[in-house]
Amino acid sequence: MSKPAHLVCCCIKPAPHTCTEDTGTVVSLFLSLDQVALVKIAEMSITVFFTSVSSSREIKKTQQKIFDVLSSKKINHVGVDIAQDIESKESMRELAQNPTALPPQICNGNQYCGDYDAFDNAIEEGTLESFLKL
Repeated sequence: MSKPAHLVCCCIKPAPHTCTEDTGTVVSLFLSLDQVALVKIAEMSITVFFTSVSSSREIKKTQQKIFDVLSSKKINHVGVDIAQDIESKESMRELAQNPTALPPQICNGNQYCGDYDAFDNAIEEGTLESFLKL
C-alpha cells in the first residue's frame, strides 16, 4: 500500500516536510506511481519526474530550476519521485522512450516533453508553452 500524497512547496525536500514558503495557487504534488494512476495524470498537466536521492549537484540544480520556473509562471505541475519506487522510474523511461533516461524528465499527461536540456532551450527560445504542450 502506498503512502498518501503530500501537498508540498516547490522545493526538492523529501516529502513530507514543512515549508514556510508561500507557493500561491501553484500546486505541487509528490505522488507514488499508483497514486498518479488514481489521479489520472493526463488531467493533471505537467509531470516532472525527479529524484530525491542523488549525490549529483547538477541533477539537484536542474530539478530545482524546473520547479522554480514552473512555479514562477504559475503552471500547475506534479512531481513524481522515482526514488520512491521502481515503477515510477520505469514509467519515466517508458514515456521518454529511453531505457537509460535520468531525471529530471518532463511530460504533459502521457505526452513526453523532454529532459532538462530541452526545457532550458525552450526557456531561452521563448517557446516554453509549446515545449510543455500547453
